[in-house]
Amino acid sequence: MKKIFWGLVAVLVIIIGAGCVWYKVNYGTTPYYVQLTQDGKSEKITYNDGTSGTLYRYNLTGYDKSGKSQQVKLIESRILKHDAYLKVSYSKKENVISWEEVKKLEVPVAALKELNSRK
Repeated sequence: MKKIFWGLVAVLVIIIGAGCVWYKVNYGTTPYYVQLTQDGKSEKITYNDGTSGTLYRYNLTGYDKSGKSQQVKLIESRILKHDAYLKVSYSKKENVISWEEVKKLEVPVAALKELNSRK
């Protein structure tokens, strides 16, 4: 009886561990730093309630704290400040989950070096 119990516990631990790894790979986020050097492409949309609005799509190259690059797509309902530095939370499945504006001094050195080399 003990062997069956511990066998079931081991299987349960493996399933939970695999689920955590799968979730982290698919929905975990990585912070990347971008600088807005271009305007977003505007797109008129109509919401379900019949009102209309504008979305702005930004296709950017972001850099992580070690300087590794990643193409990121940011969709926002307003125009973002030109030349602003942003820290974006990037997910492979969902693209940019969230973002926040940061000061130049808050951008890691390797990422800032790569952002400045593009100019």
